[in-house]
Amino acid sequence: MTSNLAESVNAMFDVVREFLIVALFEEISRRFALLFHQRRMELVHYANKFVPSIEKDISEYVNVGNKLLAHQIANYKFSVTGHGDVANMDLQRRTCTCRIFDLDKIPCPHAMTAIRCQHGADFGNQIYLYSSPYYSVEKYIMAYCQEIHPVPNEV
Repeated sequence: MTSNLAESVNAMFDVVREFLIVALFEEISRRFALLFHQRRMELVHYANKFVPSIEKDISEYVNVGNKLLAHQIANYKFSVTGHGDVANMDLQRRTCTCRIFDLDKIPCPHAMTAIRCQHGADFGNQIYLYSSPYYSVEKYIMAYCQEIHPVPNEV
């Protein structure tokens, strides 16, 4: 691949570029159909609740969160300290002053600490309830469930 998008696309469709435009569109359709099928099949038998990249982030955030200390301010509000910084967490609103929880919609390390403090032994299951359902394997598979049918030639 090159850094120029046009060159990359040209290289990808190098063989069919010499044929009619219909052949190019059929090749693009075929590649998208293959991509959708591969993405759908990657996670059909996946055991975790969320896609692998998010599971990895959650695992990292849990590890960092284990080194932080949470102080409960109100029912769902916490002050989380560690590594020389202080973050204010609101589990009910799903916000944190670090903004990771707000933007990524998965609990940041501060939120992991607060969730552990709030829920104790049920901590592992609660992480998923505080995360966006759009990261779930089910939603991922649903995004790629549509079939791409070839368009028949006009006569």
